[in-house]
Amino acid sequence: MNLFDKNKGAPRFIDSLQTGENVSWFYRLQEIVKKKTKNGDDFLDLTLMDKTGRLPAKVWNNVGEYHKLLQAGGIYRISGEIRDYRGKKQITVTHLRAIVSGDPGFDPGDFNETPPFDSEALLAEAFSLLDGNLSDPHLRRLSELFKEEYGPVFSQAYGAQKIHHAFAGGLLQHTHSLLKMILAIAPQYELDKELLLIGALFHDIGKTAEFKTQPALETTLAGGLLGHLVISLKIFLEMKNKVADFPEPLSIRIQHLIVSHHGEKEYGSPEVPKTKEAYLLHLLDLLDSRLNIFSEQLKNGDAQKLFSDFNQALGTRILLNK
Repeated sequence: MNLFDKNKGAPRFIDSLQTGENVSWFYRLQEIVKKKTKNGDDFLDLTLMDKTGRLPAKVWNNVGEYHKLLQAGGIYRISGEIRDYRGKKQITVTHLRAIVSGDPGFDPGDFNETPPFDSEALLAEAFSLLDGNLSDPHLRRLSELFKEEYGPVFSQAYGAQKIHHAFAGGLLQHTHSLLKMILAIAPQYELDKELLLIGALFHDIGKTAEFKTQPALETTLAGGLLGHLVISLKIFLEMKNKVADFPEPLSIRIQHLIVSHHGEKEYGSPEVPKTKEAYLLHLLDLLDSRLNIFSEQLKNGDAQKLFSDFNQALGTRILLNK
């Protein structure tokens, strides 16, 4: 048995790990990629997770053996040293194995990721904003159906796989931000706030079916072949058909908000914004996603460095000096 397996103490959750210490505990493998060093040697780039967060890990030895053993979504006992790499913690793996029946300390509940905020309260606030600002009976009923059919899933869903709001509850947090910004900005430009609110509510709901997070984070068949814009559009149309006498012109305007919110065809939108409301939704969606990326960089960046590494989504490095 590996030396580290002798550690039967308290759970070693990811958010408690400290640089320089050895660890041996149970983690779910969220992602595995086989890569090569500059010298051409194979290594494994892993993403581990538990209910407290995610952590990168590297396997430099026994690469072939471990690559055959590991499967995304599986739970393994990982042993290694916590090291600092460019200001971020990661595990250099020395040993790993699959879990076995009766493993002391193993608890399946340790891998149920939860939002880093009170999701029930934020969900209630989001629908309070909608209830207080929707007067059109068709849109009010649409909002009610959305809450009934998607509320629990919506409050737990990731906002994306990697780029922004990539955590449990991220989709709710992102949508809630859009609702608040719409209510602040729409009156300034005499825009249809009710149309915008419903557009924001539905714009990314397809992400609940675009990818799954358990047992591993991966794209679904529908997500890979259709994408979340098409799935969001489908969800809206199906739900709209449950509202009696829903006006077709209003339906088309909402559909336009959904399909155009990426702004450009090369970014996945089948149509570009052609109304003021659609243009604003696109800009607010972009603004919130980009500022979330800034926030994550500032939170996780190397405190010893003045600037971050190059960020592909932002197209630049950002100032880390707070």
